[in-house]
Amino acid sequence: MRHRGSRYRSMAIAAVVLLLGAPLAQAREKIGLVLGGGGARGAAHIGVLRALEREHIPVDYIAGTSMGAIIGALYASGYSVDEIQQILDQMDWGDVFRDGASRDAMPMREKELDRAQMIPFEVGVDRHGIKVPPSIVIGQKLNLVLRRLLVQTTESIDFDTLPIPFRCVATDVGKAKEVVFGDGDLTTAVLASASIPGAFAPVHYDGRLLVDGMVTNNIPVDVAREMGADRLIVVNVSEPLLAADELTSPVSVLMQVLSGLVDRESARVLATLTANDVILKPDMPGMTSLDFARVGDAVRAGETAAVAQSAALRPLAVSPQEFAAWRTAHRRKPLGNPRIEFVDVRDDASRTAGLVRDRLYTQKDKTFSFDEVSRLVDRAFGAGTYQRIDYRLEEREGEYGLIVRPVDKAWGPNYLRFGLQFEDDFKGRDDYQLNAELRMTGLSATGAEWRNLLQLGRESGITSEFYAPFGALGRWFLSPQLQYLAMNQPARVGNDEAARYRVDTSTGELRFGRDFGEHTRIAVVASRSHDRGKRLVGAAPFPDSRRADLAGVRLQYLYDSLDSVAFPTRGGRIEASYGRFGHGLGAHERGDLARLSWDQAVSFGRNTVSLGARASVSTDNVAAFSTDANLGGLTYLSGFGEDELLGSQMVFARVMYYRSFGAIESLFRMPLYAGFSAEAGNVWDDFDAISSRDLVKAGSVFVGVPLPIGPLRFGFGYADTGDRSFYLTFGSYVRAGFH
Repeated sequence: MRHRGSRYRSMAIAAVVLLLGAPLAQAREKIGLVLGGGGARGAAHIGVLRALEREHIPVDYIAGTSMGAIIGALYASGYSVDEIQQILDQMDWGDVFRDGASRDAMPMREKELDRAQMIPFEVGVDRHGIKVPPSIVIGQKLNLVLRRLLVQTTESIDFDTLPIPFRCVATDVGKAKEVVFGDGDLTTAVLASASIPGAFAPVHYDGRLLVDGMVTNNIPVDVAREMGADRLIVVNVSEPLLAADELTSPVSVLMQVLSGLVDRESARVLATLTANDVILKPDMPGMTSLDFARVGDAVRAGETAAVAQSAALRPLAVSPQEFAAWRTAHRRKPLGNPRIEFVDVRDDASRTAGLVRDRLYTQKDKTFSFDEVSRLVDRAFGAGTYQRIDYRLEEREGEYGLIVRPVDKAWGPNYLRFGLQFEDDFKGRDDYQLNAELRMTGLSATGAEWRNLLQLGRESGITSEFYAPFGALGRWFLSPQLQYLAMNQPARVGNDEAARYRVDTSTGELRFGRDFGEHTRIAVVASRSHDRGKRLVGAAPFPDSRRADLAGVRLQYLYDSLDSVAFPTRGGRIEASYGRFGHGLGAHERGDLARLSWDQAVSFGRNTVSLGARASVSTDNVAAFSTDANLGGLTYLSGFGEDELLGSQMVFARVMYYRSFGAIESLFRMPLYAGFSAEAGNVWDDFDAISSRDLVKAGSVFVGVPLPIGPLRFGFGYADTGDRSFYLTFGSYVRAGFH
């Protein structure tokens, strides 16, 4: 009995051991995926994920830095590998790395200032001195892209509640310490992790100033272990160091030093890996962190690297059935399009939050649409005074609403910008134009501002304008302006310059109008001006001096949908006005003045055709420099010097063709344009003298490049009068005004 009982006891113990031990033996080790930073090279993470899914390897935790944080957050949020690749393939990285709204989204006020050709770099000015922007790119566009992809309906979430628990790493620049995000606003966390120092603006969050996590922990192995991972799959996509002979600039040396520090810290982290961990180092020869045009190459390199390590990865696999169940459980659940029950625009960080509120409040009681909200935010951002306009969905007791927070530029509200234009005809005549603009913004809740422009060169003078918008969206406006300009103006007899005048014009005007959307403006302008021209060289029949006083009212219509004033590829611009001048306010001249300017651009792939016409006519022959119109210069009767032809009547038309060359998908696009123009026009002193028989025919060939500081063009022009000239011009293709 004892033997039999002992045997039964032994069998019972064995059974208990088997029952308890079986689950322990079958318990799957937790797998942590570590995705390092590397810019465009980080697209290799997609190829790694595709290989892991093909091998049926589930991921339990994800830790990422920079691009690894972006891709890791998408996968952790439930996006499929194919969806993530589609997102990167469709991303216009060149646009993401350019600040500001598209010109199409700018309000009319900004479009008119845009034609002044100011260099797109500004500094802040206050009583303490100059304030410089903290980075090249603010990061508004990347923020909106991430906000759209990483939707959350509460202000703060636990990243462990995502389909896959997630962490990302940023750097607190104030303390030079690593910051690990495990909860909070997911979009802000990822944006901070990917904010390359100096390239993207630091992210202000919870009292800290955050930049890219690569500075302190580019391959967050320790973070994944702290999450509970038993075994790690580590993907290192860092860019190799340059050879000594490739360090040819101060920027390359500085970046090499930063990369060296990052690599040294990464080597320390990678040394902690064990034999149970798998390290993947995709081979991407010649690819830099900015080669976003080669995203496809990076994806293939990541997949190849994972396949090469398949023997080490397969022990981590589960059965096809288990993996299918895991993938289904971790798939993203789209929010859909809920009804917007409330719109809450925060005003704690902006002087003009009311303008954003007016625009976004139109979404109340409508079905939520990412496209529409993003469009409205983009148009609000086009005002040019915001550093960021952030928005998110929020759920309150089953109702959804929009939370919007505009943030003014930290270096505002007063801005200083400079502009430069020049022209050389290689015949001893050259002109330059240097502009300096002080713009004081946020003077009212609707966006009033005071603009002062100093001009030196071809036109010298000063302009002071106060712009006061009012009404919903600031569509109505009142704008008083004082201006003094002085310039040298040639006078021709036949084909030769016979005299030259120094012209001074003082003008005061009051403009009242309304903007209709972002493309159309109608205004009434009352003005009083005094012209004085003094002859510098030349003789009779040209008078020693010429003087005119004008007072009048004109009606003005503006339409502008051009995508660029450098080399437009689409859209159009129309400026039409009609004015009457009388003897009021001590003026001497009477008469009328009608003006029209039209430009239209249409593109077919890389090819653009641009049509244009200009006319300025006065049936009463108003005789004043300020009402005269000029022609001359490259594509404006090519062959003549800049503004060389002057008359009280002017008619002009042209057609241009140009083609772009260069990589259109590169990150920092700077295409080369080559083209030609055909033109016809002339100026007359009397309305009755206008005749098609007097039209001058001209044409040009040119090449140009839209530099970051403005468009540069080199060309040759010829007119049937025998005038010919080479040109080197730096300035806008679309002229402001008529002279």
